[in-house]
Amino acid sequence: MPELPEVENVRRSLLQLVQGKTIQSVESGWPKIIKQPLEVEQFYDALSGQTIHDLQRKGKFLIFMLDDYSLVSHLRMEGHYSVNKCGDPADKHTHVTFKFSDGTEMRYRDVRKFGTMHLFKKVRKIKNCLWRSLVPSHFHLYVHRNISNRSFRKRNGL
Repeated sequence: MPELPEVENVRRSLLQLVQGKTIQSVESGWPKIIKQPLEVEQFYDALSGQTIHDLQRKGKFLIFMLDDYSLVSHLRMEGHYSVNKCGDPADKHTHVTFKFSDGTEMRYRDVRKFGTMHLFKKVRKIKNCLWRSLVPSHFHLYVHRNISNRSFRKRNGL
């Protein structure tokens, strides 16, 4: 599983490549990666015509901020994204392809098929219940536990 710094590097690199691009269509060779919505066709239809405005990270989750949706992706063990020209040969482990209107495509490749994608209707602020339904951020749990610990505060002058 990639560590937090690796996920942040993926986010920064990918943001430069996909920000402002409009998704023309989506294809999947392994629909089980798509966890929400339950119907894969709804996932394809919802993403068609959406523009990627930002790419954020919460813990090890990547969040693609689109026009009307937030696409939440977890790389799990070996997943990674690449941006290629349309028509370039795809690897047999490429499971989701996002085709852009400019003739490029973003591919999600995962040898072990553990990665996940969740599509949520966009709200101004992503609610905490969304994150609780996926996974809590261990960093925030650590900080919360330790700052509330009296000996930690005393030792660190808080």
